[in-house]
Amino acid sequence: MRGPRWNRALSDPLFVLLLALQLLVVAGLVRAQTCPSVCSCSNQFSKVICTRRGLRDVPDGISTNTRYLNLQENLIQVIKVDSFKHLRHLEILQLSKNHIRKIELGAFNGLASLNTLELFDNRLTTIPNGAFEYLSKLKELWLRNNPIESIPSYAFNRVPSLRRLDLGELKRLSYISEGAFEGLSNLRYL
Repeated sequence: MRGPRWNRALSDPLFVLLLALQLLVVAGLVRAQTCPSVCSCSNQFSKVICTRRGLRDVPDGISTNTRYLNLQENLIQVIKVDSFKHLRHLEILQLSKNHIRKIELGAFNGLASLNTLELFDNRLTTIPNGAFEYLSKLKELWLRNNPIESIPSYAFNRVPSLRRLDLGELKRLSYISEGAFEGLSNLRYL
């Protein structure tokens, strides 16, 4: 299709738009079916396990089909903004036993389907204000065994669906604000 025909086709805005859309779809399919080389993937890339790999960051190339992501026992210190934004189907995220000391605002953007978030055995000293915002389906949050010193007012008010909040073994906890658990009308296990 070279020559005058090709030039005419490229001058047609509809053709160019359709071609661009087709390329985006193909690129999306390629990304949706990848597995980071440091991880193991199964169930058509819906289960991704990156345990004990010495990772300092969330790896690139995690499939958009992922529903279960295990990043336990790595060296991650900071959960950066938009680290998981393309994982809209993710239901379980395991980040325990890392060295996480900071969660940036917006770190969990895009996780509309997340129902379990495990952050136990890390180095969090505070519960970041707004860190769990937009996790509308979150039912379980595990913060056990972190050096958290205080829990501020409205720390969890953006996660009204929360049913289980594990704050066990917070040995440095010295202050819990009066409104810390405000808005947790579905909470069953604390």
